[in-house]
Amino acid sequence: MREILGHATHRDWDRGATVFTPATHPSSLYLLERGLVRIYRLSKDGDETTFGYVAPGEVFGELSAFGAFPRESFAAAVHPSRVWKIPLDSFQQVLSAHPGLVLEITRQIGQRMKRIQNRVENLVFKDVKARVAGILLELAEDFGQTEGGQRVLDFEITQSELATLVGSTRQTVNGSLRDLEDEGLIQRDGRRVVIAKVDELARVARAGL
Repeated sequence: MREILGHATHRDWDRGATVFTPATHPSSLYLLERGLVRIYRLSKDGDETTFGYVAPGEVFGELSAFGAFPRESFAAAVHPSRVWKIPLDSFQQVLSAHPGLVLEITRQIGQRMKRIQNRVENLVFKDVKARVAGILLELAEDFGQTEGGQRVLDFEITQSELATLVGSTRQTVNGSLRDLEDEGLIQRDGRRVVIAKVDELARVARAGL
């Protein structure tokens, strides 16, 4: 880390700020020190699709380190965040000297690809309610905390963002959230979500159509 950050610069981003945009020939990648960052893409019509979130300690925008890949996604700060910008050539030098780092980055990429694969499968085989239940469990696992036997999703996420994660509309997602709330599986406090019955919500997520 000292070698990497010795060549890097950092910047603090306010909530909602754009950390990076698509680039044909990216010359850097990024490391999140604190906060939360959302990775998403825009369609030709301007519709957003959220690919996932970056937690502190994770590298993102990293594919350019492994080949001449263009950057096709946007990154935006969900919370106030500190992000390190690492020159690509410096990072590649460190990778060459520390093979264990290659394994860690590969693990992170693999986890993200698995998440995306699961979402595509859910989009094909499951209804919106099951997809919403599944994404709530995924986010709670990655970013939540346990309070009194319940799982709390402790960062704010809008219904529009949930809709882009599950491939639906905000109105339909809102209806699914109401159903899960009426069934006593979740509780909502503004944008904060408490999963009151994890096992039962998991059964809904597995149920499919």
